[in-house]
Amino acid sequence: MDHDSGRLLVFGSYDAALHPRVAVLRDGLAARGWDVEEVNEPLGAATADKVAAAGSPRAALRLAGRQVAAWRRLMRRSRDAASPDVVLVGYMGHADVHLARLRYRRSLVVLDHLVGLADTVRDRGLGGGLKLGVLDLVDRAALRAADVVVVDTALQAQMLPADVRGRAVVAPVGATRAWFVAGDRVAAEVAEGAEGLVEGTQGAAGLVEGAQGAAGDGPRDPGNPLRVVFVGLFTPLQGTPTIGRAIDLLRDEPIEFTMVGHGQDLAEARSLTRGSPRVQWLDWVESADLPDLVAAHDVSLGILGTGPKAQRVVPTKVYQGLAAGCAIVTGATPAAGTLGDAVLTVPPGDPEALAAELRRLASDKESLTVARHRARAAAAQYSPESATQALDGRISGRAGQGRAALPPLTFNAHLRWDVITRELESRDVQDVLEIGPGEGAVACRLAPGRSYTGVELSDRTRAITARRLEGLGSPGRLVASLDDLPEEERFDLVCAFEVIEHIEDDAAALAQWAARVRPGGTLLLSTPSGPDRMGAADEIAGHFRRYSAEGLAAMATECGLVDVRVTHVGYPVGYALEKVRNTVAARRLARADRDARTHDAVAAATEQSSSFLQPPSWSGRATQLVSAPGIWWQRRRPDSGTGLVLSARAPR
Repeated sequence: MDHDSGRLLVFGSYDAALHPRVAVLRDGLAARGWDVEEVNEPLGAATADKVAAAGSPRAALRLAGRQVAAWRRLMRRSRDAASPDVVLVGYMGHADVHLARLRYRRSLVVLDHLVGLADTVRDRGLGGGLKLGVLDLVDRAALRAADVVVVDTALQAQMLPADVRGRAVVAPVGATRAWFVAGDRVAAEVAEGAEGLVEGTQGAAGLVEGAQGAAGDGPRDPGNPLRVVFVGLFTPLQGTPTIGRAIDLLRDEPIEFTMVGHGQDLAEARSLTRGSPRVQWLDWVESADLPDLVAAHDVSLGILGTGPKAQRVVPTKVYQGLAAGCAIVTGATPAAGTLGDAVLTVPPGDPEALAAELRRLASDKESLTVARHRARAAAAQYSPESATQALDGRISGRAGQGRAALPPLTFNAHLRWDVITRELESRDVQDVLEIGPGEGAVACRLAPGRSYTGVELSDRTRAITARRLEGLGSPGRLVASLDDLPEEERFDLVCAFEVIEHIEDDAAALAQWAARVRPGGTLLLSTPSGPDRMGAADEIAGHFRRYSAEGLAAMATECGLVDVRVTHVGYPVGYALEKVRNTVAARRLARADRDARTHDAVAAATEQSSSFLQPPSWSGRATQLVSAPGIWWQRRRPDSGTGLVLSARAPR
């Protein structure tokens, strides 16, 4: 595709030497015709440093100092950069994406998210509670700041918050061109029968003395040992203790291992090999030397971890090994299954199975040759240009457009939205029916990537919602009544937020909504809690009542719904805000004629309630940031608060 006028800025404090993924995206988009410029000031902090900052004030201050210094350098350098159509924020850009959003307001901002900080902490078993909560908020804030979110597998995309999935695009991690060059060189030399597969490894910082253990003595024959390499962090994702046990099982076999890296499981992995003479340990290899080192081996190991993250990801080393022409042996996971016969798989966490597979390859030269040829054949689809195909398609039509601003949520709406998105994360929602979208603040977060239908009685607010959805490129369908929909139509998700309290016959309305849920689908609704706390704000908003958790759950059960859960929101800040709202509402009522509570008066109040105390459009980011402490507090007390969120399912 021709992008002669498309300017792309790769921006941030990433370190391409530690995380080469950003280099793949940069080089791939350049190959696809983008005019690429780079403004990069490495932070000098690894993932572990960012994780530590979530649980240590001293580490947080140290990281903040580095971040501010990097930002100052980025701002200084970016003054000389041409105004970009697209800004690509490199991996680990959880803070950088906010700077990019502020610095390039008219540009499309793309975040290479890959995996979240909270996900990393869970996988490594490095903490919980407060640390996880803080990192989860950091992840969510970064995701919501981006116009396009890049992940590496479809499974990872499904793990994103519900309001982000419509902005996600899958781009395999891939490998930089250097890995393909190394693989091509080895393949050519093997084809010519040359000795010394990779002469360049002689200068690779003393790697494998004399290159004997890594480069070998030329093309393998049955008398040569099988050469196996592992490169990576020694974390639970990698499953290095499994590799250590397999090395011990193979100590008397003609198989030699090169283990490169460091991390929390290194000591355990080394101890499990019991000093096997057939393994060499390298703490560090310069990134420029790695392609030749790996290409000098027959087999490259992927990941053997058994945790949830291992099921969803294909790590960089697998793509690099494919490009280098190695046979790949990795854990049999859903993510690895997307690579087909390009890789060989064994059960994760099973050292006996890993040892058996390596023993087979060592004794069967033909199987090894077939595996390496399949790897090389598959590698082409993970070159930088191929890996960025979907991303190129997503951003090329929107270059320079940015994202239509999402309607701001109130503070209380942010608190509700946190619970709603977490409820939706485990659901596969393709079509949505929202009752009473009002001015469309939630509709604009639910509609992208889904088939959206809204039922809104008010002509005024229905027009506002339609205009906002159109601006997002997700027009959906808006009607004035449920009766305007086909009687047999059902939805994966039926939702009504701050609606049921406006309806006099609430039980009948809830029954109608529940009947629209597809078998196995979800009903979500939110409403004020505390029947004894009816106040002026309820009156001015047109509320007939407030609810107890028990009463709301009973209503849902009577409608035939199952798996009913009710969560409180708004503790403790919501109580103070409720007093403010009641004070403001009381003053408005004192200045107005106190009409009798007729049906028409309540209907008029209901129509205006979507605008009452709504934040102005410019305040959306500030409201979101201010709500973060409230979200953290309410997660600690899901049994108390000024609002309720009900989740239930229709029986299958």
